[in-house]
Amino acid sequence: MYDSREKAIRDRQWALYASLNEGIIEGEIKGEIKLIRALEKILQLPTSSENDLVGKSLEELQSIATTLQSRIRSRSI
Repeated sequence: MYDSREKAIRDRQWALYASLNEGIIEGEIKGEIKLIRALEKILQLPTSSENDLVGKSLEELQSIATTLQSRIRSRSI
């Protein structure tokens, strides 16, 4: 009984940890999407639809944001 209870506790902790990580990643993705859309407005580019951006990975979104930030920096020099 003790082992079963310990396993149940570990399983619950793992599920909570997995949910937390998933929530953090979703939050980062939403933040990158907002950043990209703001940078597009600053550059007076057509704003990407949220549906187009949601399908991309966090790394792809970060790459797009970095590219847009570079365009802003080069524009203001």
